[in-house]
Amino acid sequence: MPSEFSTVQLDALKEVINIGGGNAATSLSQLINKPVHMTVPTIEVMAYEDMFEQVMSEDTMIDAVLTKMFGQAEGVFLLVGLEEDMKHLASIMLPENSETNPEMIDSALKELANILVNSFLNAVTKLLDINLLTSIPLLTRDMFGAIVSSVYMESGQYDDTILILKNEFYYMGERMEAALYFVPTPGVLDKLFSVLGV
Repeated sequence: MPSEFSTVQLDALKEVINIGGGNAATSLSQLINKPVHMTVPTIEVMAYEDMFEQVMSEDTMIDAVLTKMFGQAEGVFLLVGLEEDMKHLASIMLPENSETNPEMIDSALKELANILVNSFLNAVTKLLDINLLTSIPLLTRDMFGAIVSSVYMESGQYDDTILILKNEFYYMGERMEAALYFVPTPGVLDKLFSVLGV
């Protein structure tokens, strides 16, 4: 873990993530009128070059929904998962026993990311009293390394750190895994820690 982040800073950040994640699960449950549970998120901060060894191989094919954040803090959220896992996640957004096609699945995944990210950020903005907005979600399918590298460099990051938020979703007793990655623009985490007073 990079030395510039203290235990106190990461504990404070994890508490913010807990609040945001709980808010996202509640919003999703209300939308589909069925219980959706989210475990306490895990948080990892690591050097970019370590990510492909510790998280996922760079040549793994994935589905990823990209949502840009801007306002008083900027960065990019990526909801990432293997194709089958993402199909499971999309299925909770669609009517039961409905016939699906690729366009419906893609639309459901984008809507899912939109709900999770915006519910998460709504809780954070209220907690920290800052103004944050999001872009329309975009879905892409490619190798993990290609997607993350592109987003990482576009955000002005090259050899710094990446913040990884990983959540497990439970729906009707079934565990469905996805990971939410946040790639901040330079200086964003410092601003956040300043607001948190740590």
